Amino acid sequence: MILPTHSAEASNFMFNFDEKKVYTDHLNGVNMIPQVEKVVDKICEDGYKNIFLVGIGGTLLYAGQIFHTARQLGCSLPLYLTNATDFLYEGDANFTKDSVVVVASLSGHTVEVEQAIDKAHEVGARVIGYVEVVDTPIANKVDELVTTVGGEYYWWYTVVLRFMKNAGQFDKYDELVSDMQNLPKDIVQVYKDADAQMKEYADKYCDSSLTYLVASGNLEDWAQCYGMCIMEEMQWMRTRPISAANFFHGLLEVIERDTTVLLIKGEDKTRPEMDRVENFVGKICANVTTIDTKNFELPGIRDEFRGILSPIVMRSAFMRLNVHLEHNRRHPLDIRRYYKCLEY
Repeated sequence: MILPTHSAEASNFMFNFDEKKVYTDHLNGVNMIPQVEKVVDKICEDGYKNIFLVGIGGTLLYAGQIFHTARQLGCSLPLYLTNATDFLYEGDANFTKDSVVVVASLSGHTVEVEQAIDKAHEVGARVIGYVEVVDTPIANKVDELVTTVGGEYYWWYTVVLRFMKNAGQFDKYDELVSDMQNLPKDIVQVYKDADAQMKEYADKYCDSSLTYLVASGNLEDWAQCYGMCIMEEMQWMRTRPISAANFFHGLLEVIERDTTVLLIKGEDKTRPEMDRVENFVGKICANVTTIDTKNFELPGIRDEFRGILSPIVMRSAFMRLNVHLEHNRRHPLDIRRYYKCLEY
């Protein structure tokens, strides 16, 4: 429900904020980790050839964030990030009966993912999945199901990093998982600390004709996800997400004084890429906003893990932008023109 007025200035009030749900969702994710570990450990015990992270839209982009992180951690496992629809039509010569497919679908009704599971099963490959709604097509088709509410990030993180730990490629795994127990409380505070900046951004730019979202490393796919899934699909705002690495190969030429630019800045190894974009774009554009995970305190997380967890932190901050865009544009997030409304 969108209320008529709101203010982020009240010390004990945040507009449309359910603190208990935020905490519970992240606690669900943390509590799910041991179950995911058992699934991965069994696969490692049985043996496998390679791992395919398969998704479409937002699920693929969530998987992409941990894919970047794994690469930065030095992962040499045969790990593939695959669009479900491309997989159906293009296939992959590396895919065999000894492959492991990892999927996620909050609703359990993502048609392209369901079809990819069918294709995987045709060759005898194993499929493990995270679904939030049981007794749905995907929940019923995966070979190993893990389910809770609010745990998708924790699913992708645990699956990939557990495979790495078991292969001797991430010796800080147990320390990271120990710190992640503190995320539910820390993330609640991120929501609160992000609110004022997100309200300010929404108040100023909710009617922008075009928004450029720039990010790097394990936040590249978050920029794509937010632009595509929230701004475009749920708010009908025109966007163009782009990686910091590609910013200087095209986009820089169309940035002008009044262009809306949103910089999504994390703490992984690619932060210098964002520094370069930020230093340049501020010289030519008056409408630049930087959202930086470094500005959020995470008292329960060691500094060495902040870069790894930047996607969870950034997503949490942007959930407050959802609320303020929805209010300012008078456009509920669940209203669509075509998505799941027409045949396509």
